[in-house]
Amino acid sequence: MTQDTRIALFLMGELVTALRANDPDLFKRWVLGGVQDLGVPVVEELLLDWLDPFLTVEEHDRLLAWHLGVSL
Repeated sequence: MTQDTRIALFLMGELVTALRANDPDLFKRWVLGGVQDLGVPVVEELLLDWLDPFLTVEEHDRLLAWHLGVSL
């Protein structure tokens, strides 16, 4: 397993944890750190393709609300 793969897996775990803790600031910090370490294309793929199956409907709604700047 490459170092980038390990970082991506760790990042995915931390993003899910931040969502479940309902902490948008922590989520955004992890996304920013992932972009700095892995680059935008990797983080976009992680968020769009890999994170989705791990989220509940409530977490999907929360993530969308955070993106739109609304608090649920």
